[in-house]
Amino acid sequence: MKAIVIKAYGNDDVLNYADVERPEPKADEVLVKVHVAGVNPVDWKIRNGSGERLGLKLPIVLGGEIAGTIERIGDDVSGFKEDDAVYGIIRSGGFAEYAIAKIGDIAAKPRSLDFENTAAIPLGALTAWQALFDLAQISSGQRILITGASGGVGSLAVQLAKAKGAYVIGTASGRNEDF
Repeated sequence: MKAIVIKAYGNDDVLNYADVERPEPKADEVLVKVHVAGVNPVDWKIRNGSGERLGLKLPIVLGGEIAGTIERIGDDVSGFKEDDAVYGIIRSGGFAEYAIAKIGDIAAKPRSLDFENTAAIPLGALTAWQALFDLAQISSGQRILITGASGGVGSLAVQLAKAKGAYVIGTASGRNEDF
């Protein structure tokens, strides 16, 4: 299968479009045929050397956000079946035709979204969720100021806070005023 692989850390010159072996799912994993992979700052940070600090071993197939369909199911997997449309965050491997995902790291793709929009959700939504609910512990009726409300994380934070019943005040740059 084809994948974007790094064999050394560095700038974007270390990115290689290469043939790699297709992975096989183990217990509690699925093989996902990747339709779309999200691109985030964490990808270039890993490429620049943070991968070593995160315990990733070279060569590395980059890509942590995926949306696709389940190609194969590993042992002890329940709740999913082949051809299910899914999305989620994986440790690495999303910039490939196929990627391994642990069952706890994926969810059913929302029917109202296409694969492209679905692949853009996982990391931003997780970041917003952790800030709002794990750290700030917002509740219905609470007032909250969200700076950068037009960005990826900010726009998801606005939606999550409103869904919780919070009174949301958002700020953004002038060019994003209409948004």
